[in-house]
Amino acid sequence: MKTYESYKESGINWIGKIPEHWEIKKMKWITSIKRGASPRPIADPKYFDDEKGEFSWVRIADVSASERYLLETKEKLSELGASLSVKRYPGDFFLSIAGSVGKPIITKIKCCIHDGFVWFPELKLNPEFLYYIFQSDLPFGGLGKVGTQLNLNTETIGNIQIPYISDEDVTSIVNYLDHKTQIIDGLIEKKEQLIKKLQAQRQAIINEAVTKGLNPNAKLKDSGIEWLGEYNSNWSIKRIKHITYVKGRIGWQGLKSEDFREVGPYLVTGTDFNKGKIKWDTCHRVDYDRYEVDENIQLLDDDVLITKDGTIGKIAIVKNKPEKVTLNSGVFVTRPLNKDYLQDYFFWLLSSDVFNLFIDFNKSGATIQHLYQNVFNEFSFALPTDLGEQQEIVNHLDLKTNKMDLLIDKIKLQIKKLKAYRQSIISEAVTGKIDVREWQATSKN
Repeated sequence: MKTYESYKESGINWIGKIPEHWEIKKMKWITSIKRGASPRPIADPKYFDDEKGEFSWVRIADVSASERYLLETKEKLSELGASLSVKRYPGDFFLSIAGSVGKPIITKIKCCIHDGFVWFPELKLNPEFLYYIFQSDLPFGGLGKVGTQLNLNTETIGNIQIPYISDEDVTSIVNYLDHKTQIIDGLIEKKEQLIKKLQAQRQAIINEAVTKGLNPNAKLKDSGIEWLGEYNSNWSIKRIKHITYVKGRIGWQGLKSEDFREVGPYLVTGTDFNKGKIKWDTCHRVDYDRYEVDENIQLLDDDVLITKDGTIGKIAIVKNKPEKVTLNSGVFVTRPLNKDYLQDYFFWLLSSDVFNLFIDFNKSGATIQHLYQNVFNEFSFALPTDLGEQQEIVNHLDLKTNKMDLLIDKIKLQIKKLKAYRQSIISEAVTGKIDVREWQATSKN
């Protein structure tokens, strides 16, 4: 792309040099900035009416799930509820300052926004142009943070400086970016769909191997178990409590962040699980007294771990244990009692939909999920009695899934590069690094 004829310094780090005829203005010089408002208490049912309500109620989750445009929400406010909030109309632009902080959105529906959003009553800039400016994330680079969150309010938003340019330049930039981002988004979507297909194929390979084995002609029989279904008739049905050691941490109720150490035994939490392994560099460490409290959860190589709280059923196998390792709360450690199975095989079994369906079957429906040990002990599954057959299945799954994981990672890297390219062309266009005034969409673009 060509550049403009001449440039000048903008004085703004995230913008850099701008075309000579462009201006820079603070948001508060272009429009006033207002916060949304919520009827109180927001849970009161008299504020909602999904049948007759004219204005949709916008939650942070509605905006987070949307792309550029807000097309629908899950709830509508009653006439009373809407009168106590801030009404916005199709074509209006607003910005989140809570949850997905800094997320820009253009509404296509009548809606009401709460105080987790700011809006711009006298906005005269094309909202599509403003969307691209804020969607680039560049204006937030110099703003203060609280923890890991941007500290946004009407004042900080008002002091953000942006290009203020002619309607003709705005239209050219929006048209260019609409075209380019649509192409890139289409490519990203295709690659994301390919990843989903590969992940489904990967899961199917695991499911097939741990229920039917590697012989496609194996005779099957019905297990009569909801989560298992048919299985290889040469295998046996086993139950966790009969063949598996299962332990979780008991005690240490006083464990706090100040108890973590720079050196000492590793403390494994479910958040340290990554692709079926333990990320040792993310583990906290504790002193030896903490480690010695419970020998039942002192980990060994090849132990299989299962999360039992929050996101239950995440699996990891302990490999290359660096030194002494123990468990934090929320995780079971398992190992065979009598060498009925290989731990690598057990890892693949728990990675299958057989175990996932067992978890779903036993969920209580509570908001906070928990896998109780007495429930896990009742998990029944099909098991090859021959350890050699188990090893063949492990080798098969290691080979197949490794190839698919490499391919998935390659596609994810392509998506990452496409997203970076998308951001770069948005940044170049909205800051005037490229001149798109004469650009025309062609089949080559």
